Amino acid sequence: MASQKVSTERFVFSSSIAADVWHPQKDPKAYEWWYFDALSDDGNEAVVIVFLDNFIYSPRYNATDKARANGLATESTNQRFPAVSITYYRDGKQIYRAVNEYPADQFSANEDAPECRIGKNSFRYESASYGSGYAVSLDLLLSRNRRLKADFEWLSIESDFESAPFCYEESSHCWNMVAPRSDVSGKITVVDSNGRNLDVQTFRGTGYHDHNLDNRWLAKTVRDWHWGRAHFADCTAIFYRYNEIGDDNPSTKLFIIRDGELQTREVGYEEQNHARDKFGIRYPTNLRLVSEDGIQLDSKPLKVIDSSFYYLRFLSSITLTLADGRQHLTTGITEFIAPKALKHRWLNRLSDLRTGRNGKGPLI
Repeated sequence: MASQKVSTERFVFSSSIAADVWHPQKDPKAYEWWYFDALSDDGNEAVVIVFLDNFIYSPRYNATDKARANGLATESTNQRFPAVSITYYRDGKQIYRAVNEYPADQFSANEDAPECRIGKNSFRYESASYGSGYAVSLDLLLSRNRRLKADFEWLSIESDFESAPFCYEESSHCWNMVAPRSDVSGKITVVDSNGRNLDVQTFRGTGYHDHNLDNRWLAKTVRDWHWGRAHFADCTAIFYRYNEIGDDNPSTKLFIIRDGELQTREVGYEEQNHARDKFGIRYPTNLRLVSEDGIQLDSKPLKVIDSSFYYLRFLSSITLTLADGRQHLTTGITEFIAPKALKHRWLNRLSDLRTGRNGKGPLI
């Protein structure tokens, strides 16, 4: 059964390298993350890396908000909980997944330039003779006393469409679509507790980078959030459908990037054939976006790259139909976020088994 709705604006939007800096906020509920993803040239591999100044899925972060709401705030509940994650997917299955949370004193970021360090992990914006982009370096603990080390480069192809830094509003979500299209290359090395190589994977593909921040607790703000992107031979298509609690009109937009130009469209949407995954999240198996000038995008999940009680990340079939009827078809990365379960402490504790912290890898 399909439902047709019309979107309204909910995000504060930007596409700015200048705004890709850290915006420190005093409220312990505030969070900020830098997101990098890429698909290999043959479509068989995917990599997703996220740096967070406050880990929105951490039970310690979520307990902080509850303690403050009950008037139980202490010095310890004002701490932040930075984290770094990577998911590497190949040939139809998840190969590596690492989420490491760190003490607040192991986080540092630049307020004047795109640069962040969390533990031994870092990213920074660099310029060279062959172009500009992001150097990303990882050193993360896996289960079974293994360690994942990686070095990647996100070389910007299409980026920085609005050079002015975006505003930070206390009651809105700020989304900076920094580099919608990048050339990505890198290497992942997994070693055992003695430093001996267990696996080496090289990567080459096309990627994406954005930056999100909000001053509010995610579980009290977002009902659900569906977004994705796909790189075609001659353009990149990006969509989002962002639904805040208490709103009946989700903010829904479609972006087409082609030949150095960003086109933004308001779109109506249809959700069809809902299903539930193993963690209980109910999600649409088909999302259709349609603009007034006849542009249409269809997104259908194919494989789960990563999942939890709070989100699903897919490899999805993306079809872009232009106004003249021509169709573009490829595979892209999409995500469905449903943070309501963050309010359940027992789920927080279960999900925490998959997080490394205090110098130890995750249990599972």
